[in-house]
Amino acid sequence: MIFPARSQGIHSFYSIEKPTQPFIYLKNSKFYVRGWFFDAEGKAAKQIKVQSKNDVFFCHPMERTDIQKKYTSADLSVDAMCGFERFCDLSRGIKFVQIFALLSSGLWIELSRHLVVVFKSKDWRKKRIEKKIEVFSAFPKPETPSLSPITQNSQWLKHSLLLFLNNLTTTLKFPVFSSPLLSIVISTRNRAELLYQCFQSILAYVGLPYELIVVDNASTDETPLLLAKTEGIKTFRNDTDLEYLLSVNKATLLAKAPYLLLLNNDIILSPQTVEQMIRTMESYPGCAAVGCKLVRPDGTLQEAGSIVWADGSALAYGRNDPDPMRPEYNFVREVDYCSAACLLVRRELWEKLGGYDPQYAPAYYEDSDLCLSLWAMGYKVLYQPAALVFHYEFGSRPLETVKAMIEKNRWKFLEKWKQQLQLMHRDDGDVLKARDKRHQSVYIPEKEKSSCFKARILVLDDCVPHFMMGRGFPRAITILQLLEQFGYFVTFYPMLSQEYSKKHLELAFMEKIELMIGWGSERLEDFLQERKEYYDFIFVSRIHNFMHVAKLVKKRPDFFSKTRVIYDAEAIVARREILKKSLEGFALKEKEKKELIDKELLIAQYAHRVVAVSKEEAQYFHQKGFDVHILGHSIHCKPTESSFEQRSGFLFVGYMGEEGPNTDGLSWFSHYVLPHLKKKIHSRFEVLAIGQVSKDFVEQLSPLGIKFLGLVEDIQPFFEKCRVFIAPTRYAAGIPMKVHEAASYGLPVVASKLLAKQLAWTPGEELLAADSPEDFAACCEKLYQDASLWKKIRESALNKVKIDCDPKRFEENLLSLFTFPRDQ
Repeated sequence: MIFPARSQGIHSFYSIEKPTQPFIYLKNSKFYVRGWFFDAEGKAAKQIKVQSKNDVFFCHPMERTDIQKKYTSADLSVDAMCGFERFCDLSRGIKFVQIFALLSSGLWIELSRHLVVVFKSKDWRKKRIEKKIEVFSAFPKPETPSLSPITQNSQWLKHSLLLFLNNLTTTLKFPVFSSPLLSIVISTRNRAELLYQCFQSILAYVGLPYELIVVDNASTDETPLLLAKTEGIKTFRNDTDLEYLLSVNKATLLAKAPYLLLLNNDIILSPQTVEQMIRTMESYPGCAAVGCKLVRPDGTLQEAGSIVWADGSALAYGRNDPDPMRPEYNFVREVDYCSAACLLVRRELWEKLGGYDPQYAPAYYEDSDLCLSLWAMGYKVLYQPAALVFHYEFGSRPLETVKAMIEKNRWKFLEKWKQQLQLMHRDDGDVLKARDKRHQSVYIPEKEKSSCFKARILVLDDCVPHFMMGRGFPRAITILQLLEQFGYFVTFYPMLSQEYSKKHLELAFMEKIELMIGWGSERLEDFLQERKEYYDFIFVSRIHNFMHVAKLVKKRPDFFSKTRVIYDAEAIVARREILKKSLEGFALKEKEKKELIDKELLIAQYAHRVVAVSKEEAQYFHQKGFDVHILGHSIHCKPTESSFEQRSGFLFVGYMGEEGPNTDGLSWFSHYVLPHLKKKIHSRFEVLAIGQVSKDFVEQLSPLGIKFLGLVEDIQPFFEKCRVFIAPTRYAAGIPMKVHEAASYGLPVVASKLLAKQLAWTPGEELLAADSPEDFAACCEKLYQDASLWKKIRESALNKVKIDCDPKRFEENLLSLFTFPRDQ
């Protein structure tokens, strides 16, 4: 049913096609959601999410040209990608499930709600684990339903082709570039309807200079007619069928671009596929080939990179998974090989190798051989999940023929690469470890292993971090960046929020980190069961997250028998709570304070090592006998250039989305300090507040003179513009990165005495500090109007930050966390 809707003043149109009932029984965990949505302007939702108390799933966008055409008559331009669908793997029990749409304005609106009862057998966990480690054959079984789309769509595809061929006034016109960046090479025999779809996707989705080279292997269907009606391509016909391998080798002789895209005739490209592949090639040093995520038309996964075992057999990672968008398939990694159904290769290296090895003619194993040859030359092969294509798979050969050809060539491949396979490839069937090329070398002595791989680390924190988020997350993102940079395989597991934005993906290194979105703290035990003995280290940030791990250490010690647990305390929360209670008029006795702190500290007994952010907090753990290391902040100083006279106003930066130290501090400043300050400074000035902020807080403080700017992408201009940074924090723990950051930009700070103590900075030297409203206002006025004092504080603080937050020392301290004596 179609619902014209008006929610919170927003007009929209949508239909939830699946599920259709408000009350649903499921015999397994699969809850299928499908439908479409657009707003009054015809725009599709930015995201559709399916949410219960313990589960959150984000739907995959779908093209719905049927909906687009339907509303054309109403003079409404509807986004073709207004459709959505998702198989949601719900946990067992009774679920209240809601479906929400995210508008372009950032507002979520509810579309529907359902009561779902999930009946799942008790051995579901075992079956799920067994499925994960199952080594599939290199080809699907004859009865595999994933082959059905080629049969189901065959008549439609042929009809579409015939409509084009019978229209005498239309042709396919490819652009012609004098200096193409890419040479697309297609070998085809028959199945003209598939080639036609491939052509259309190239025309629609390749936006960079390219040339298209097509070799026709003596086709007997409409392929010659299709090629005759196609302009702007290089094409030739073999009088006899040379088959795939030899015809591709022949066709590439016509290529003149620096990159070759080897493409099957049964591939349909998706937007940005080619651009993502070339970006990857150019962004990663030593990259010689880039493969993509192959998805069948029925939505099942064909391949997310491939593995070669020591016996020469191969495994397409993730093959037949009904959800190709699972987190484990969505990060860039080094792989043994990727299928040449869609493979980008440097032409220079292709020519050095002489193309495909002809011993594999007519086809199969030639792509595995090609990629291993590139590795042997000292280059890398990468899998890029952002490059997604649809592949009919075996659309051009009978299945039994494929099976026989694969087995025949496997022996040839094994003979050629036998020594390399025995040394560099696993024979234990461990799919998780083998999926990343860096983990394959299990038999080489430690000293001879590639320095590009150190260990596997699972990082647990509240949410996917970003530099703009505050609350310790800039430090967290720096830790992830350095771990990845120094050769660690990193899985990031968000315990609370399962959302992340495009901003996260703009950080280049994040695409190389496995983001386990959709699991959460409730399913941590299930995850560790699936990944048992996989990780060398588990790095847990914040006490509330570590408490989950501590419970599992007690409950399931077998999870951690080969894994070292590192607790990143980030801050001793009990100290912050003690200060907060004091401000609220509930001062604790010394004994009560000690008990509260000790209770928090003793949880660290379930970690092999503790990380503190300062010497002061490290001392608390030392006193309890824990192995504690210090890891503060890493900041590159970028002092702004504006002079004292060119600046005006005060700046506050921090997270204000919920009640906490930042909202308390700024509220205290607005109510009690700002009135004094306005009396002392007669010239007009602004107090700017930057950071995520709740609407209620804005309404409370805006009338008092605070100008809220919300989140800003580039904060540097505000450090350039303002004269004084304020940090009126009254209760906190850890160390205040906001002060380090302000000082690194050359903006002098007035802070509370608490923050000065945490930093171990001297008031009057690196900053000014006060606690009473009158004294804080006096410090602000003094620093705001005394140019010589301003310059002195600026220079002293800059020098202090260079020492305290030295990036090189931060790197060394971070890496030392993962060095343990051999007997531990």
